Amino acid sequence: MQFIQFHASILIMSALVLSVAGFVLSVIAVARLRTLKAPFKSMAKIYEKEGGERALVELLKGVDENRDFIKQNADGIKGLIAQFKKSYSAIGLVKYNAFEDIGGNQSYSLCLLNENNNGIILTNLVGRNSARGYALDIVDGKPSRELSDEEKEAFEKAKHLIGA
Repeated sequence: MQFIQFHASILIMSALVLSVAGFVLSVIAVARLRTLKAPFKSMAKIYEKEGGERALVELLKGVDENRDFIKQNADGIKGLIAQFKKSYSAIGLVKYNAFEDIGGNQSYSLCLLNENNNGIILTNLVGRNSARGYALDIVDGKPSRELSDEEKEAFEKAKHLIGA
């Protein structure tokens, strides 16, 4: 009895906090229940308006329309996936100074790869009076010639992005 008298204010505050929390949770539950009821209410309207058999026919008609829509778009989605696999999805870029008298990392090697490890490496060497560009193919992860250190680094960066 002394415990209750001594801690009465704490017990009352605890009960109040629990009551408020319970009220908030019940409001949330009622709101979620209303959102779950909406599809059933629309189905019930069809059921009342046209009868049970007609409502079921309407629902099945909607299911068939959805199935047809999915079938029509499945081929398009497969085509997009195939097209994506061919497109460049990994990029590796290394900027550097190709010559001692040129600063600002104006030269670069850029590697573009697709999911199948096919792609290109573009290298641009910038000098004081000239710039030279080179391109090489990568087929099945193998470059068409020996790579420079910068090209190797760009190639490794791109391969890392596709998980190869």
